[in-house]
Amino acid sequence: MTSQLPQLPSQHLADEKQVTVRLVAALQREQELLSGNGDADEIPVLIGEKAKIVAEMAGLADYRHKLLAAIGYIASEHGMQAWLDQHGSDADRQVWDELFALAQSARELNRLNGLLVGKQMAINQNALKILQGGINGGGAFYGPDGASSVRTTGRPLGVG
Repeated sequence: MTSQLPQLPSQHLADEKQVTVRLVAALQREQELLSGNGDADEIPVLIGEKAKIVAEMAGLADYRHKLLAAIGYIASEHGMQAWLDQHGSDADRQVWDELFALAQSARELNRLNGLLVGKQMAINQNALKILQGGINGGGAFYGPDGASSVRTTGRPLGVG
């Protein structure tokens, strides 16, 4: 008869770290694209990749939380820290610290990317207002149907 060794909450920390490294790389690429460096058509593909990475991260974290709960710890990052303080190896604590630093980097990159998206949306909104004549009281260049609404005065040119 073989007995199954108990699974430790730290057993997949290296996997979590690798997935988080991929997320940081995706966020850095997104930032390049949002800053105008590269083909903006890559953004939708990148969003899909990010969603897959985040789902993988969530699955790994959920599994770690279940292992923590099964051995009587809080199913959270605080619970993991408590378990590491009591039972983790030096290598486990190092990977956890690196994982935490990567997660902080990902959070900051995501925040900055959100600001870039907001800035681009404001620029687009202002351009749309100008085209629709909403700024400086001028007439609209284009109507809601996309047709030119600029009216000219005087005689038409080239009639003869």
